[in-house]
Parts: sequence; C-alpha cells; structure tokens
Amino acid sequence: MDSTRTLAARMASQLLLEPAESVLQAAERMLAFQSQDFAAGRYALAQRSAAQESRQQVDALFSEGRLVRSWTMRGTLHICLAEDARWMTRATRERTLRSSATRMRGLQIGTQDIDQAAGIISAHLQEHGQASRSALFKALNQNGMETGQQRGLVILQVLVLDGLICQGPIPQDAKLIAQDFVLVDEWIARHREPGDPLAQLLRRYLHSHGPATLRDAAWYTGQTLTTMRTAAEALGGLLSSAGSDERGECYWVIAGSRAHRELEAMEPAGLPLRLLGPFDEYYLGYANRTLVADEQMAAQILPGKNGMFLPFWLEQGRASKLWNAETAPTGKIGAALHQRYLDFKTAR
Repeated sequence: MDSTRTLAARMASQLLLEPAESVLQAAERMLAFQSQDFAAGRYALAQRSAAQESRQQVDALFSEGRLVRSWTMRGTLHICLAEDARWMTRATRERTLRSSATRMRGLQIGTQDIDQAAGIISAHLQEHGQASRSALFKALNQNGMETGQQRGLVILQVLVLDGLICQGPIPQDAKLIAQDFVLVDEWIARHREPGDPLAQLLRRYLHSHGPATLRDAAWYTGQTLTTMRTAAEALGGLLSSAGSDERGECYWVIAGSRAHRELEAMEPAGLPLRLLGPFDEYYLGYANRTLVADEQMAAQILPGKNGMFLPFWLEQGRASKLWNAETAPTGKIGAALHQRYLDFKTAR
C-alpha cells in the first residue's frame, strides 16, 4: 500500500482531514485522547471539531458531566465521553493493575489500604460533591493514611480503575490543569455497556486510528497481542485489510469507514497542514510510529527518551519540524493554527 494513501486514510480516521461537527462528536469518534498533559488533550480534541470551540467551551463540557478524564488504559490519563469511562477502565483494569503490582508493594499499598481509602474518599465526596487531589490527600492524611512518595497518587489511580472515582469538573480558578475528582456513579448519568468490551475497544480503536496493526492496538489498549487477535476474530467481517507495514504486519481498517474509502479513492486526498500538540494520538497512538516520523524527527519529538512528546508541525501527513512558541508561521493557515494552539496552552 502506498504510504501517502495510508497517511491520508489515517488522517481521515483521526478527523484531521474532515473534523467532526463538535467536540462531543470528536470524543465519540476518537474513544479516548491521551491527556496526562491536560491542556494538550483538550487542544487535540478541539482541533478535531469543525465548531472551533474555545478552551472555555471545552472546559464547560467537563463541568456539565459530558466529558471526564480517567486512567482508562495503560495506566495513562485519557479524556473520553463520560458514558465510556466505566466500561473502558473495567476492560483494561486487570492488565493495568498487574503492571502496577511491584510499585504498589514498594509503597506498601495493600487491599486493606485501598478499601480504607475508598471509604474515606466516598464519604468526603458524598459530603462535598467534588474535591481536588490535594483535598482528597488531606482527607486521607487526617484519617491516618500517608500520601507522600506518590502513595496518594497510586491510591487514587487504583480507585479510578475500581470505578469509584474519575476526574470531572474544572474549578473556575483552574487556569490550565486543575480538575476535581467526583464519584463515578453520582456524576455520570448514563453508562455504555458493550457486550464484548475488548472487541469494542478494537473496533473503536481501528475506527479512529486505522489503518493500524493489531500490535498497534495491543500497545494502545495495554492488552496482549493474543487478546487483540481474539477480538479481531470476534469482529470478523467488520475488518478490512489495508496492506502491511515494513514488518509485514497487516494494517486493518473498519470496512466502509472513512479511512477505507480514502484507501480506495481514485486519487489520494491532498493532506492539509496541521499543528499537533504534545502526546497527540496521531503520533502516540501506535506502537510503530515510523510512518509519521523518521528516526531523526522521532528523536526531536521525544528528546532524550524522557517521556515528554513535544508538539510538531504535520505536513503531508508526516512530522516536518518542532513547533516553536516564539515564531509564528508567515502563512495565513499556519499562523492561525499557531494562535489556536497558544489559546489552549496559555493561562488566561
């Protein structure tokens, strides 16, 4: 498969060719946006919406209970529709907790500690409705539970995976990153309940990220390759092969999807200029990222392999150069994209 067609199809899946009508529709399509950098996650969501919502409008969706942030997969924070949070955390919980077992033992966090913390935090949130991380840490400390050495953070992560809490409303004085915790069953009005959660994960991953391999899907979901192969078998004719990567692993798309149509078009679409923020799904959502960035560019996006993925310009579907906050492009489109990103990453 021609790499230009593959890139065009992937941009189509990712709503970077034609955006959704709104942020909520973008969130529905994309399933989950990696969002340990909260400002970047909201920007990534907003740039996939034709409505051009401001950061304040996106923030309102959290405070209205329509979007939440949760440790949904791989022990990583993601933004998703509120109704998708519980089933995703349940589907991926076992693998995530298994990967955290050594750390929890080192911090001396056991089952009794989690049960005690759950009671304390439930009581606090039932009384106050919502609370910051520091307020929950204070409640734990006042009840004899130490939260230092990242012990408190790990406890909160486990309670999120257990489906007790998530991050929802944004306080008015939050500036860029603050977000309060809430009780899932009190805050979220409706929960989606897919019959086969792992097959649903794969279907929605390929719908929003295809063409992609099952190895990509396994990395994204934090599941095993064997699990993804089983999920692919369950999906059956919903999947369509779309060539292969340089390792010979098959790319898959959802049959009849926008990406599938892009692959079969007579002429590949022209690929528009885009500015991607840190941790954007277009780059980070795959185990194999060589399609988007060569080795030299990849080293610039992730300098020193320190876990911090930097923002970059996307030209013809590939990373071309890092974004520079001090230098706005001279072209009208580039300058507009530059300013929109600044609007999301600058406190006001």
